[in-house]
Amino acid sequence: MQEAEAKWIESTLRAFPPEDLSPILDIGSQTLAFRTTEKPYIHDDLFAPLLARGVSIIYSDLQEGEGIDISANLLEEDGFDQIKATAPRTIFCNNVLEHVLDPAEFASRCYALLPPGGRLVITVPKSYPHHRDPIDTMFRPSPDEICALIDAPVEVLASQIIDTGSYRDNLRKRPWIIYRQLVRLPFPFLGWTKWKRSMKKFYWMIWPYRQSCVVLQKPLSSVSADSGTELPHHDRDPAQPSPGTPAQP
Repeated sequence: MQEAEAKWIESTLRAFPPEDLSPILDIGSQTLAFRTTEKPYIHDDLFAPLLARGVSIIYSDLQEGEGIDISANLLEEDGFDQIKATAPRTIFCNNVLEHVLDPAEFASRCYALLPPGGRLVITVPKSYPHHRDPIDTMFRPSPDEICALIDAPVEVLASQIIDTGSYRDNLRKRPWIIYRQLVRLPFPFLGWTKWKRSMKKFYWMIWPYRQSCVVLQKPLSSVSADSGTELPHHDRDPAQPSPGTPAQP
C-alpha cells in the first residue's frame, strides 16, 4: 500500500458512520510490524483514524504472525467459512488482486462475504513495476475493470485513479539504491531477465505510480438473494482487534 492510497481510503470512508463500517475485515493485512514499522503510514493514516472513530478491525492473512487475527485461505471452503463467521460489514482487498491467478474469483469471494448494504474497498496498481508476493500477474486494471470482476449487482460509491508517487520518491529516501542499476547497466549478459527488470527502474523515475481505487456496496435489494443473511445489527458486539494492535489514539 502507498501512502496516498491509505489517505484516499480513510478520507473516502469518513462519509460513513462507524456503525455502518464496523467491523472492517482487512484481507492480506500483513503483520503488525509491517503495518506499523515497515510502512507506518498504513496504521497512522488509515487504521488509527478508523480505530479512533470506534471502528473494529479484523486483520486476515494467509500467514500467521503478530497482529494477524485470522490465518485462512479465502479460496478454500474452510477458510471462506472461517472468514465469513466474522460477519464483516466492510472488507478491504488492497493490493491483493495482482497477486492471485484469478482476480475475478477472489473479488467475487470477497463480495460474497458481505451482507446486503456491506461495502468492499478494492485497490490495485494501475501503473506500477513488477513486484512478486509471491507472484505478480501484472494485472493492472482500471476502476471500471475492477467493478466488472464481480458478476452480481453492485453499487459504485467511489471510483478513482490516484497518483501515488514514483521511483524518484524511493531515491529521495534511499539515494544509494541507484548505484545498483548503474553497476548492472554495462553487464546485460550476466543475467538478461534480471538486467531488464533492473533497467526498468529508470523508466519509473519518469513515469508515475498510479492506483485504481473503488468502493463498492452490495445493494440492500440483494437481501432476498442472500438466504438467511441479514445486515449485522448496530448494537451487536463488535469484533475485537488483535491484541497486538496499537491502542486507539
